[in-house]
Amino acid sequence: MASIEFQIPTNIICGADSLQKLSEIACPNNEKVVMVCEKKYSETGVTQRIKRLIEGYAYDIIIYEIPSFANTKDLFEGVNIAKSSRTDVVIGVGGENVLSVAKCIAQFSTQEVSKTDQKGSRVNVKKVRYIEVPAIQVVTWGIIPITYVIDETDSVRKPYSDKASYAEALIIDPLITEDVPLNDLIYSSLEGISYSFDAYISKKSNPISDSLSLKAIEYLSVNLKRLALEPANTKIKGNLSIGTLLASMAVYGSSPGLSAACAMGLSASSSTSQQIGSGVILPHVMEFNLTAAANKFIQIAMALGEKVADITVIEAAIMAIESIRRLMMDLHIPQRLMEYKIDQEMINKASQTASEYDFLSYSPRPAGRSEIHEIFSAAL
Repeated sequence: MASIEFQIPTNIICGADSLQKLSEIACPNNEKVVMVCEKKYSETGVTQRIKRLIEGYAYDIIIYEIPSFANTKDLFEGVNIAKSSRTDVVIGVGGENVLSVAKCIAQFSTQEVSKTDQKGSRVNVKKVRYIEVPAIQVVTWGIIPITYVIDETDSVRKPYSDKASYAEALIIDPLITEDVPLNDLIYSSLEGISYSFDAYISKKSNPISDSLSLKAIEYLSVNLKRLALEPANTKIKGNLSIGTLLASMAVYGSSPGLSAACAMGLSASSSTSQQIGSGVILPHVMEFNLTAAANKFIQIAMALGEKVADITVIEAAIMAIESIRRLMMDLHIPQRLMEYKIDQEMINKASQTASEYDFLSYSPRPAGRSEIHEIFSAAL
C-alpha cells in the first residue's frame, strides 16, 4: 500500500451560531482586521452582522468589498490595503471565488517587521493570519494549500500554491445562509458533488479521500432532495454545509478533476459561474469516465441512494448517472448549456482553457482539448 499523507492544520468550527466564536479566534489581543467581503452578501446584511461580532475586540476593522468574479486586480488592491494598514488578520466572507482572493491577500501580505533575536540579529517576519467564513455552502479552498484566482488579463482561473498557505480557522455557520437565494444553494451543493466525484475517481485517491468523497455525495444528494421540499429548513442547510466541507477535504486528500477543469473553462469563456458549470457538466463527465472507472460507479450509485444488487457494473454506472439527472430535474435545474446562453464559440475557448489544467493528469481517462470539446458539445 502506498503511503498516505493527510494533515489539515485548519481549525474547523461548524454548526449553528458557530460565528459567536469569531471574536476569540480573530481578535484575542486587539488585532487589526481586514474583512474581504463579497458585495452581494454585504447587501443582505451578512458583512455588518459579522463586523458587529468583532467590534470592541479588534483594534481596527477595514471592510474591503469585492465582486463575485473578483480577479487578480482586486487581489493586489487588497494586498496594498492589508500592508498599508499593517493588518494582523484577514477574514474572508463570501462565496468560493471571493474566499480564494481573500486567502491570497493574506498569503501575499506578509509584513517585514524588525525584531531582535537572542544574538542581537534583526529578523523580518510577520505572517498575516487568515480566517474563512463562507456565506454559502461552497468548496473551501482555505483548507487546501492551493487555490485558483481569476487572472485579470484573460479571465482564466490560475493556481496559487503554497504549502504554508491555509486558513487558521474555517467557521461554517448555516444561519448566515438564510437570505441566500435557493438556486445559489443548489448549484454550490451540486458543485460539491462534482468535486467529490472528481476526487473519488482520481488516480490520487486513497481510502481516506474515498470515504470523504462518498460521504459527501451521500450528504449532498439526500439533503438537496429535502431542500427542494423545505427550502427554509436551516438544519438541511447545515447538512449541506457538512457535505461541501467533506467534499473540500476529499479534494485536499486527492485532486480536482475533469468536472472542475470544465467548470473553470466555462467560467473563463462566459458569465457562467463555476458552480453552475460544474453541476450542469457533471452527468457528461460521468459518462466520459464510465468505462475508465466503472467499478467505482457502484459505490457512487449506492451513495446516491440507488439499489445495485443483482445488476452489472455497467448497469450500476448508468444508474448513477441517471440518478444525478433525476436529481437535477427534481430541483428544476436546466441541464443544457444553451439554456445558460453558452454557444459554440464559448465552448471552443472553454475546451482549450480546461485542457491546460495540470490536475487533469490524475484523471482515470486522458482528456485533451478535443475530448473536452466533445463533452461540452454533448451538453450544449
